[in-house]
Amino acid sequence: MMKEKYNIRLLVKEDVNEIVNLVRISFDNTYLIPSIYRAKGIVDFISSELENPFSPYRYFVLWDKNTIAGYAEYKIFESTSTAFLNIISVNSEYKNKGIGRILYDYCKNYFIENGLKKVALDVYESNTIAFNWYSKLGFQKLSSTSLSKINFKLEKKISKVYIQNYSQFKACYELYGFYFLDIVYGKNNSKLGIIDNDIFIRNNYCDDLMDQLPFLLKTLKLENLYFLGNSNDDVRFKFIDTIIRMELNI
Repeated sequence: MMKEKYNIRLLVKEDVNEIVNLVRISFDNTYLIPSIYRAKGIVDFISSELENPFSPYRYFVLWDKNTIAGYAEYKIFESTSTAFLNIISVNSEYKNKGIGRILYDYCKNYFIENGLKKVALDVYESNTIAFNWYSKLGFQKLSSTSLSKINFKLEKKISKVYIQNYSQFKACYELYGFYFLDIVYGKNNSKLGIIDNDIFIRNNYCDDLMDQLPFLLKTLKLENLYFLGNSNDDVRFKFIDTIIRMELNI
């Protein structure tokens, strides 16, 4: 049972700056590489979602009087009856006081009451404390994905890449600091995630795509290239960590 001194409620605009700062100082920078919480416009993005009556996001804040002690963000996927835990963060002053469990239990009950059947999440393999914590809660490992950084050289040749959503990308990227590129190259097409100055390829790596990306990065003034997918023996790939997908039936 939640101690009476703690209060959990949905996030409001006035608290967005504080919860973003909480997330940023709570996690190792490596764990935030593929996270939009490091993007310049994340405060504006969350604030906009709070105004969206059709938003799939749910933001929960745990208070101890006037102090935010914990925060959690979930995204709802109705097609699979799943609440996906994107972030759970605890104020450093409240570590080892059961705040994470209180917040998690509250959210789980909230989703059960709203008819969802599963909770899923991603956790880094190197984050053994978090992995073991989720395992004790009953989460089971479903799959794993490697996160790697790709080293590349800028080629002199100009590649034929077509960006199909440039106007939308430019507007959203300038506002939030993240979005995606819908590109066509030859007979292929790909969606590339952009966060800050980084491009993320998810699962659809191929040599043809790699031939196009250096010129794309240079033209758009982006800096780093990351791959999320099965491990690759290419010497250009520098392994960072393994991301484990876990799930729990509720």
